[in-house]
Formats: sequence, structure tokens, C-alpha cells
Amino acid sequence: MTQRLGILGGTFNPIHFGHLAAAEEVRDRLKLEKGIFIPSFLPPHKSDEDIPSAVQRQEMIRLAIRGNAHFTVSDMEIRRGGRSYTIDTIEALHQAHPGAELYFLTGLDSFLEIRTWKDWDRLMTLCSFVVLSRDGYRFRDIAQLGLLDVPEQELSALDAREKDQMLITGESRPVYLERIPFYDISSTDIRTRVREGRSIKYRLPEAVEHYIIENKLYA
Repeated sequence: MTQRLGILGGTFNPIHFGHLAAAEEVRDRLKLEKGIFIPSFLPPHKSDEDIPSAVQRQEMIRLAIRGNAHFTVSDMEIRRGGRSYTIDTIEALHQAHPGAELYFLTGLDSFLEIRTWKDWDRLMTLCSFVVLSRDGYRFRDIAQLGLLDVPEQELSALDAREKDQMLITGESRPVYLERIPFYDISSTDIRTRVREGRSIKYRLPEAVEHYIIENKLYA
């Protein structure tokens, strides 16, 4: 049977319950065997952000997913070094997992900028995109991209919460649009709270909280 793998790339600076809950929701909905978290070595769009070492961010992921047999973390982008591009990672994953179906999870905000991604048109032929709702962004704006053959009024049904899922098939790989519960947690807020000496409890796993405090991250 074909292995179905969910791919979650990003800075994870730090990973929090919003990341974890969204990943588990998608894994459950799409019946994925694994969710692979891939921390970037040097994210292309966040060069001005205060970022702990890649090894530290990877360790926080390892601590966060401990106990979930469906989740794993990969250091492939860390080992590769340099700037991280999704196309390179997806091609490497195809080599590492021959025949597997890859599902790349990304936020609606990022997907609306897909034309700025490196080799985006080829990327859409190599994996299925799973586009997750983001507070303040509209699914109907996808129609303006001109990439997917779906009427704007159908996308509006997601925005109006009349449906939670939509599968779009076409010439490239399928695209899954997923309205998921909104978790008002952000890595930016967590970093700010640490700098200001405020509590970050219940925003991320306790083991990650302890790691941040013990290693004086974001202080």
C-alpha cells in the first residue's frame, strides 16, 4: 500500500501547540501514516528574525512530538545547510521514500504567495498541497491566483464556514483546502513573552518550555 506522508517545514521558532494540533488534525482527516517535521537551516524569508541554532530548534521539535508515534522530525535541511527551499526538500523526500505520496502542509497566507516560491510550478506536480486556514485570510482569494480550476463562490463556502474541506483536482497533484480550528498561539508572541519575563505555559509542551528556560532562548 502506498505510504502517505505529511510534510511540515518551517522555522519552528519555537514549535507550539498550534503547530502540533494542526498537524494532528490533518493527519487524522487525510489518514496519513506519518507527519514529518522538517526545521529549516536558514529560512529564505526570515533572515532578520532572532533564531536559535537549527540544532536547538530541532531538539525542541523532538521534545514536542515525543509520545506521538505518528510524528517524527528530520534534519535533512539542517544537514544540507544554506537556505532552505521546499522544492529541494520534496525532491530529496521522493528519493528517501520511493513511491510515497507526499502531502505538504502550508498556511493559506503562504499559499497565496506560491508564485514567489522557487520552481513552484514543478513543486505542484511533486506533492499534494494541504492548505490550512489562517485567521485574517480568505480562501476565495485563491481564485485570483489562476492556478486552480474552482469557482470563487465555492471557495467562499469555506470562508463562510459552510464546509471545512475541499478537494481540488486538476492537471497537477490534488490540492486539499482545510478549515481547521483557530489556535490563537504564535511563535512571535511566545518569543515576546520570554523577553518580557511573562509566562508561556500552556502555549507549548512543558518539555519545550523547560528547554527554552534552561537554555535561555529568546531572553
